Amino acid sequence: MKLLLAGICLFFLVFATLRASRVPLTYDEAASYIRYIDTSVRSPFDTGPLSIFNFEVATNHFLNTVSTRGCYLIAGGSELVLRLPNLIGYAMFMGFSLLILTRWARLLVAIPGFLLLNLNPYVLDFFTLSRGYGMSLGFLMGSLHYVLRGVEQLRVGQGARRDTSLAFVFAGAAVMANFALLNVYVSIFGVLLLGHVLSNTAPGIPNPGSRIPTRSARSFALLALVATVFAALVFSQDAGLSATLYEPVVVTIAGLQPAQRHRASVIRVDLRGRDVRLGFDAGLARWRGPDGVAYRALRIELPVEDAESLERIDVAIGSRLFSVDPRRGRMWMVHDDNATRIFESDESLALLRSRFKRFRAVMNWAGDSRYLAHLAIATAWTLVALAALGAVLTLAGSIANRMNVLTADQWRPFEFAALWIAALAGPPVYLLRRNSELYFGGTRGLVADTFLSTIESSFYGRTYHPSQARIVFACILITVVMFLVVLFVGIRRHTVQRVVPALTVLAIIVLTSLTLVVQRTVFDTVYLTGRTALFYIPLYVMFATLLCDAVAGFGRIGKAVAAGLLTAALFGSAYHFTATANTRYAWDWRDDASTRLMFDDLEQILESASNRRLPVILGVHSDYIPVAEYYARRRSADNIHVVALAPRQRPDYEYLADGNLSAANVVRRYPSTRTVLVRVRAFP
Repeated sequence: MKLLLAGICLFFLVFATLRASRVPLTYDEAASYIRYIDTSVRSPFDTGPLSIFNFEVATNHFLNTVSTRGCYLIAGGSELVLRLPNLIGYAMFMGFSLLILTRWARLLVAIPGFLLLNLNPYVLDFFTLSRGYGMSLGFLMGSLHYVLRGVEQLRVGQGARRDTSLAFVFAGAAVMANFALLNVYVSIFGVLLLGHVLSNTAPGIPNPGSRIPTRSARSFALLALVATVFAALVFSQDAGLSATLYEPVVVTIAGLQPAQRHRASVIRVDLRGRDVRLGFDAGLARWRGPDGVAYRALRIELPVEDAESLERIDVAIGSRLFSVDPRRGRMWMVHDDNATRIFESDESLALLRSRFKRFRAVMNWAGDSRYLAHLAIATAWTLVALAALGAVLTLAGSIANRMNVLTADQWRPFEFAALWIAALAGPPVYLLRRNSELYFGGTRGLVADTFLSTIESSFYGRTYHPSQARIVFACILITVVMFLVVLFVGIRRHTVQRVVPALTVLAIIVLTSLTLVVQRTVFDTVYLTGRTALFYIPLYVMFATLLCDAVAGFGRIGKAVAAGLLTAALFGSAYHFTATANTRYAWDWRDDASTRLMFDDLEQILESASNRRLPVILGVHSDYIPVAEYYARRRSADNIHVVALAPRQRPDYEYLADGNLSAANVVRRYPSTRTVLVRVRAFP
């Protein structure tokens, strides 16, 4: 049996490694690579090594980002290297799931259960991608192992402080790999807390007493130090730390008539490289954008014939005025694009630049001293909030101790668990919430958004029945009813210990679902959908496997029922796996499957061209830009420049969704993603 399990592990690890090396990089992976991993290339996201603490958008799965950057610095930026942390997470997932199943299930139940955990193609996708989902599942399985061990020890009246602490360590790591696991963390907290309370109050189980442990000043000092440093690093990358960090910008163009001013456009380029048009005040004849925002650069566009009337451009940044005739080439770079003349500010049009790399590109920077003051204030408020939470937790522990439901020694892991997760997840989640980045999800309901979407994603695009997701959900409800029957029989026969592992996992699932509903009601958040609810799949499979083991404990009939359920599920999963397993694409990002092949084709064209101009400009639809930029950096050096498609732009080649395009200009069509590589103009 050990050889069989080793063979199963080897098969899935080899398959996962093949996928990690062969599946082209996906949109989210490439976006993370550009923002946080490869910061050697000058770009709007070039913020240096501290970029890993930037939570401006939800792309940063922190533990995955940190470990991926480490792999990148050691071994480069190939697909396999970038995905190595999640392959390690997969090994962790398999290792801890084997520990759970071989300890709390008989071997003939554990083996099919282990196979079911690994035969879901949608779950396997995320162990072979450079995102935090796969890592979080590995840590989640480790946390579940220690939760079950802790509950088992509590049931027999033994202390479980070490296992409780380890359960929180792994659960906290899962959260830092993927913030969607915060709800699971809360549920694990609740299940372990309830387990401790019940063990102290249940008759026949020895009470551990009310021993007061010595407070570890060193532990609290370490927590405060880590919280201070981490909060400072996170807030140091926050462009919205304070509106006073940026001076207001006002633009006036001398020489233009009223009608000409209305035809002119003044554009702010923000820190992320996006264009935002400034509003025009006709009464004051000036352009001004919102105050308290960062300007990376200014761009002015106006018709060529109107540009001949231009005499001077005045830019007031705070109290300083930059007044210059751009036709003399100072502070402004000028070029024509068909009938439009474009003026782009250079680096000399700016206040004193910041010494901090994150804000060095800001032209209206109010000063580093002001920035440091606001950074200190934000960090101090974090520590104040943490201290307030600590006071509340200390009071709660004192009340629990006086009520004889928890000893101070038992409460300590819960207190530190809450403080550590608040210290590490609090600042990033606050910024994501403030920036409205926690938007990926649904608003229809828990069943429709979370459960049905996750089930449908597991079908990986295959349709076996029009109502297949609802049928599977009904089967899930049937297993829950079956569990309630088994629990009732166990209570009647005094064999409830058989169902405690399944009950523990089901409690985590139920509490997680309840927290999602409460969170939606109180904070108006969205329900988790698809990959953000991925953790439900291994949790449910583990619950169902442990339930089958409990059923198998009821004699021959129970064994026959458990064998029948596991056999049916295993055959169905195996068939589905063989029908969907591939090394070509990931289901959630299947539109990115042809981008690497497109680069192969384009490089072959360039190599065969006898007379070519370099660099070649490749215009790419916005949906494919991050992946195209990744392959341009990795494979074409300076030969291919990737740019976004724009109305007035005329690149050499374009990569976009297939449509009614002239066959004469098409280099190649990619049927699997319905995209096309088009030659726009021939080389001179």
